[in-house]
Amino acid sequence: MAPTEQPRAELSQRGALVLAAGAVALVTGMARTDGVLAACALLGMLMVPLAQWLGKRNLRHLVLTCQAAHRATAGQKFPVRWSLRRDPGGAAAVEIDVRVLLPGGSRHDCHFPRMEHREESQLEECLDLTQRGEVSRLVYQISSLFPLGLWKLTQSGAIEHALRVAPRPVVSKKLTISGLWREGVATAGTSYATNAGEIRGLRAWRAGDSLKRIHPAASARSFARGMSLMVAETDPPGFSPRHVTVVFHSYSADRAIIRPEMFERALGYLAGTMRYLWQQSMPATMIADFDGWLEQSCRNRRELQDLLEHLACVRRQSSTELHELQRIQAQLDPQSSLIVLSDMSPDHWRSAIVRREIPTIILPVQLAGVRSHPHPKKR
Repeated sequence: MAPTEQPRAELSQRGALVLAAGAVALVTGMARTDGVLAACALLGMLMVPLAQWLGKRNLRHLVLTCQAAHRATAGQKFPVRWSLRRDPGGAAAVEIDVRVLLPGGSRHDCHFPRMEHREESQLEECLDLTQRGEVSRLVYQISSLFPLGLWKLTQSGAIEHALRVAPRPVVSKKLTISGLWREGVATAGTSYATNAGEIRGLRAWRAGDSLKRIHPAASARSFARGMSLMVAETDPPGFSPRHVTVVFHSYSADRAIIRPEMFERALGYLAGTMRYLWQQSMPATMIADFDGWLEQSCRNRRELQDLLEHLACVRRQSSTELHELQRIQAQLDPQSSLIVLSDMSPDHWRSAIVRREIPTIILPVQLAGVRSHPHPKKR
């Protein structure tokens, strides 16, 4: 997309010093009737408007484009290729600084040292996206101090490139504790998992064995001895819930302090929980107050990606009531396991949890770098 405005010029500190020194030298030369000093001062002062003209010519008709994906995840490397060209083609450009506004309010700076005449300058980078967000286009600003650093010239534009950054997934330690589902889930609400257990040993291949169970290394050694393929024999799969419902809410029983960073962190826990359940082949459903308590299933990779993309643009619901939270719990399947997440402390809403046949699992949300049980001070 073409720049949205013409280059703007702002006199730098060096340019102001040159003008001041030139004015002083000009006055001094005229007072002393020193023609050489006055001429040198006048030439020095004329360099300032000349530098402005050259700087505007350096930035004129520069266009920035990018090649990148439309989906990203906070906390992961995001490869992108920037391309800078002059539209239409013209003279070379030097010392170009570019600042791009990314989703979530973050910024990225890059530098193009030189763009040759009638050529396109490219720069490949991996961005560090730290915050979730959504933008329909990337706004950028091109600036330069060329020449001599007397003027700072800037020019704004936009790239028609939609980008959604999903929250960084965070998996609670409570989900990874061994025996959590066996202790917290009733037998009636469990089923055998689809994933096989640990490898117990090797045996010869038999008709009907899946090709995925063939052990390549052991089969190669077996073939070297003139024997048949070898397959891995695994333990029986363990137990897992038949269905898991994850409820996210922002309800608080009293006037608790609302912290925006806690909501962002809670969304990371929500994304990590849904991805963890999908990795464990557990059918899951998300119900959140910011979606109007609508159900969103997560049974395959496509639904997981759609859910994470949806979390990139949600906003906190500030008017969640107690009866809404209790009504949603009452409408759930009694044989479905329940996980509750919130950006508020569990101490403020634990009493709103309805007793069920299958105990409810509450996942506390903590900020990064904050200990849940700080070490006692030494005496």
